[in-house]
Amino acid sequence: MALEYSHDLKSADKNISASIELEKAAKADWKPKLSGNANFQYTGQPIQLTLDLPALEQPMTFEGRDLKYGVSLSLLQPVYTGGRILESIRMAGHRHSLASNQEELFRSAVCYQTDMQYWNTVARREIVDVVLEYRNSMSTLEQTIRERVEAGLVDRQELLMVEVKKNEAEYQLLQAKSNFETGRMALNSLIGVNLQDPTEIDRSIPEVGYTNDIWISDGAGRPEIRMAYDQLKMAESSLRLTDSRYKPQLYIGLDGSYSSPGYDFRADLDPNYVVYAKLSVPLFEWGKRRNEKRASTMKIGMANDQINKVEDQVNLEVQTARTSLSQALEQVELAENSLGKARENERMALERYAEGKISVVEVIEAQAYRQTSQLNYVQAKALAQGYYSGLIKALNKY
Repeated sequence: MALEYSHDLKSADKNISASIELEKAAKADWKPKLSGNANFQYTGQPIQLTLDLPALEQPMTFEGRDLKYGVSLSLLQPVYTGGRILESIRMAGHRHSLASNQEELFRSAVCYQTDMQYWNTVARREIVDVVLEYRNSMSTLEQTIRERVEAGLVDRQELLMVEVKKNEAEYQLLQAKSNFETGRMALNSLIGVNLQDPTEIDRSIPEVGYTNDIWISDGAGRPEIRMAYDQLKMAESSLRLTDSRYKPQLYIGLDGSYSSPGYDFRADLDPNYVVYAKLSVPLFEWGKRRNEKRASTMKIGMANDQINKVEDQVNLEVQTARTSLSQALEQVELAENSLGKARENERMALERYAEGKISVVEVIEAQAYRQTSQLNYVQAKALAQGYYSGLIKALNKY
């Protein structure tokens, strides 16, 4: 749902479509170009030419026409462009690859962001259950002490103490419910549903399930690395494009026209045509070619440096995610062990209080220890799921 709703992914898909169209446009440069022209010109004082010939008694006068108009078609075919067209097609292909890798990068980011928000929301829901259990245990303890106060077995101060703790539990419950609702709204915003919708989620965070390949895989297939290589290829293509501008350019063309004046200065429209070849050779550019080539070479070096930087960052991210997940799994095991002992401690405290061997303060402390252990267990599981999602992203396993 998040992938379908993501605005970044929709934009990335449009960018891919645009790059495909640009690639097609670059390939069209191989084909002949056909263009049409129309002209209309009126000259107030046309050119006149007068010749005095001995054989003629009167001078011979030639006079241009005031009005000139016509239409023409031109067909131009590139023959040799120094590799410019071919390199332009390659450049468009590299841009297409870059757009595709960028879309994969956004897709991985959306998956990771949704994973993190989902487990955060589940953790908040589980915390609501933990606080609710604590509130209920305080209510049960309050009822027990109230009966003892009415029977004159304990002092009323113990009841007041438990009532304060119950009110604190009520306050924590309200806060936990508020945190859960805001977390669910944030999740709804990611998956594109109404913010107030009661989106179904897990009631508790499961322990991380994983396969052994996450401990041995690397991030070699990351889109960031492929994007860095795309940038290198684009820099290399840019160098070749720069070089192609200083090589000979050969075109052949055909122009057909239908214009007036026509043949022999006739006023009627007459057809005509021209076939030509055009060769352009750069001779001297004041060192511009050398300077641009040096600049392009430096950009290739920068692209290589960027590849090394990205590979180092990816390797660091993978190793950090592995270490963090390994430690988080140990924390989950430790928190689960502590929770079991805290529950046993609470049970024993309630039994000893019923026997009159300890005060209510120790019972309240035992219940608080149990709640703290529960919260620590929930947070440890949420942290482990978060680090697992981070490792999946680092390994490009989404």
